[in-house]
Amino acid sequence: MKLLALETSLRQSSFALLEGDQLLRQVELDPALRTAAALTPALEEAFRSVDWAPGQIELIAVSHGPGSFTGLRIGVATAKALAYVAKAEVLGIDTLRVIAAQSPAHVNNVQTIIDAQRQEVFVAKYQRQESSWNGDGLAKIVEIDAWIASLKVGDCVSGTALAKLREEIPAGVQILPESCWRPMAATVGQLAWSDYQSGARGDHWNLAPRYYRKSAAEEKLDG
Repeated sequence: MKLLALETSLRQSSFALLEGDQLLRQVELDPALRTAAALTPALEEAFRSVDWAPGQIELIAVSHGPGSFTGLRIGVATAKALAYVAKAEVLGIDTLRVIAAQSPAHVNNVQTIIDAQRQEVFVAKYQRQESSWNGDGLAKIVEIDAWIASLKVGDCVSGTALAKLREEIPAGVQILPESCWRPMAATVGQLAWSDYQSGARGDHWNLAPRYYRKSAAEEKLDG
């Protein structure tokens, strides 16, 4: 099955082409460029490199949040448009689950975090279950100080918010290697393939970003 995976939730985006769970190619976009402008030509070049036509794609996977409002909109809109053209199925994958799935093999439980701005983080807890990762529910928005205070000896943590917070993490808490922190499209694709094999199904009509909060503009209008 030809699978396209998109990861646009954070500043540096990536996409991957897979045959089932086998990675054919992963492309990381230049973070200095606008994702909206860089994504389409990069996709076209990647399709040519593996001799794919967009209409051949059978499954599209996209990280649907949490993350950047703009990034999530771009990723979901691209997934929906390509799915419509290709008549492909679509699966949304939680961004924090993607980070969890990049944990080293010896890790079975992890808390993953990304920056939510306003001195807060998006956080979720995940457990390894056979070939996949399952969480304790939807991501939560937590004040940074409260999250740090909740950590216990033996906990494992991962995610891009640690770039700013690692010096504040208590002794006895394991910080996973920095190479695990950023969600990657290849992992989005591998999780989607596992979910698909387990019976998960989706389509472009029901796919939507998961923002977890209103944008600043929406809050200003409400206020």
